[in-house]
Amino acid sequence: MRLRVWFHPSMALPVSIPEEEQWFTVNGRMKVYELMEEAENLVSQVTMAANDPHDLEITVLWNTKDHKKALNPDDHVDSHFEEGDKFGVYGDVKPVKVQPKGKPEKDKIPVTILTGFLGSGKTTLLNYILKEQQEKKIAIIENEFGEISIDDALLQQNKMTMAERVVVMDNGC
Repeated sequence: MRLRVWFHPSMALPVSIPEEEQWFTVNGRMKVYELMEEAENLVSQVTMAANDPHDLEITVLWNTKDHKKALNPDDHVDSHFEEGDKFGVYGDVKPVKVQPKGKPEKDKIPVTILTGFLGSGKTTLLNYILKEQQEKKIAIIENEFGEISIDDALLQQNKMTMAERVVVMDNGC
């Protein structure tokens, strides 16, 4: 069965859909929601090809011969349409947000967050890392909660030979 889609004019599609692409060849036993998905896919494909990607989310589909009756998405297509009929669609047209390309793995900077309860060994581990990993550049942001910097004093005394600068953020900043 061949059906033609009609897009409600208030939807403002970003590109016009060529007439030859408005025709769908469908199985009559197909469900109405599947026809909705095919129309949504058509909009996605045409807008992507025009380098203006948009998605359509159809909320209502109807036979244009009976424009006052929205169709149940679970009904079969052949219970509402005959060969050559036109179906109307209305829904939301939204631009697709294109994700920016991420950095390649080789350009990423590894980050380790060291947390734990009081006395769990955070400062001991940090001292070990600073002592054993001297060939690597390591930045430490210490987030002290309290008026007196305890961990800063507990770090081994030769920390300034391993670091250019130590910054302590106090009061839980």
